[in-house]
Amino acid sequence: MGTLDKNSYIPYYVQIKEDILERIRNAIYRPGQQLPSEQVLAQEYQVTRTTVRKALEELKREGVILTEKGKGSVVSNSRIEQSLLQFYSFGREIGTTVEAAVSRVIQVRQIPASPQLEKKLRLARNGKINEIVRLRYYRNTPLILEFSYIPLEVAPSITQNDLQYQSIYDLLERFYGKRIQKAKEYLYPRISDVYESELLQIPKHSPVFQTERITRGEDGRVLEFRRSVIRGDKVAFSTELK
Repeated sequence: MGTLDKNSYIPYYVQIKEDILERIRNAIYRPGQQLPSEQVLAQEYQVTRTTVRKALEELKREGVILTEKGKGSVVSNSRIEQSLLQFYSFGREIGTTVEAAVSRVIQVRQIPASPQLEKKLRLARNGKINEIVRLRYYRNTPLILEFSYIPLEVAPSITQNDLQYQSIYDLLERFYGKRIQKAKEYLYPRISDVYESELLQIPKHSPVFQTERITRGEDGRVLEFRRSVIRGDKVAFSTELK
């Protein structure tokens, strides 16, 4: 039975949230399993349903549980884990699994680079770029909203390829002879805006990761700048400490 520390300064709903989290970590509640109802939890913790609901709302906001029609609160399935210690390509890594990655192409166009993109791509003033916006899916769930910017002189006709299934990095190497040498990536936590939330099928102002990656070729030239908005409830980033 869940017990709360009545003398603690920590609010009851936070204590309930942490207790449920501990149960999930200990596999008492497993991925896909339905949680007890608000009424049952309220009786167990001897609090009001409003307090329990607040704890569940916090867990839902963090992507730990989902609300399914007719089922109530359900423990979310395990997240895709991405190491921070190696170069990662969604199309290459997940695309080779049985349940292949699929992309929905949102926008493809050639545009003048903004001053910010000129700086990131090391372009001369008024340089032209390919802009590729894709929504990346896994198991029919949108995971990543991806904005790729490639100098026109690097891959002038890359937008004519099938970008729904093919990796941009594979295309750069296979058709343009641009081997990926290294990349530098920045990771920021933030909340989603209305546009991102709609495409990623998450509530407005949900927690997401934003990554910004600058990829270089063997000669040190910038091949691509990529900005990705990643669902915080489906992807976890990890590192190994020694």
